[in-house]
Amino acid sequence: MNTAQTWTDWSDPWIVGPAGSAYTSWVAEAPQSRQLTLQVDLIPLSLKNISNPLGWEQSCAAGDFNSYATALGTNLVAAGLQNTVLRIGAEMNGPWETDFVGTTTQEQNLWAKCFDNEVTALRQAAGEHFLIDWNPNACYQNIPFANYYPGNAYVDILGLDLYDVGCDAPTTQLTFAQLANESGGLTSFEAFASAQGKPMSFPEWGLNSSPSGDDPGYITGIGSAVANGDYAFQEYFDMQVQGTILLGSGTPQSLTAYHKWFG
Repeated sequence: MNTAQTWTDWSDPWIVGPAGSAYTSWVAEAPQSRQLTLQVDLIPLSLKNISNPLGWEQSCAAGDFNSYATALGTNLVAAGLQNTVLRIGAEMNGPWETDFVGTTTQEQNLWAKCFDNEVTALRQAAGEHFLIDWNPNACYQNIPFANYYPGNAYVDILGLDLYDVGCDAPTTQLTFAQLANESGGLTSFEAFASAQGKPMSFPEWGLNSSPSGDDPGYITGIGSAVANGDYAFQEYFDMQVQGTILLGSGTPQSLTAYHKWFG
């Protein structure tokens, strides 16, 4: 749902129309037990301004976009997706994202207020039971989480995207402990989530072709974290995009480890 060009596309996304029928039909078969996890940027692409997000952030923080968020929530409920997990503004600390938080504390604080407003507006949709997942990318930019955390009233789950490649040394193979202990990595994020009293998730995690490739230690690290921590869900990113690799015949050791931890 990150390809919306306009507010019309954003509030009436493809997932609720014919293009999303396979997903909505799957949910409809068992609506009490089946949930989708959807990533929703705070703004459409037409407002994107990575170098200076202050303009759209100020408008959003003032409540100017609330009606679009309520419309989105209403359309999701009408499509039978009232129990969806919404990753609002996921990976917001990455400058590749349309709704990048920005580089200043002012921008980051406004981003959080924008998040608050849109979640409040989403929850105005009659019949909604959305779960809101606040979801940075591990260690990237090393912005203090508190600068852009929306507050416990607006967040149900704290998610972290954690791939098998470090931020500080992206060309060096790291152990899982080294990866987790990077600044802004899993260790510090778990501590932050615990302080909020909220469960965690891994909305995206996966192997990278470089520097580690088939890396069962990474799989075991994720599996152990989920088994021993307070996690709502985890989702392996089983696609080949920008260096990520599939679990399968090309990663036999990792596949064995995955089955051990996740069945």
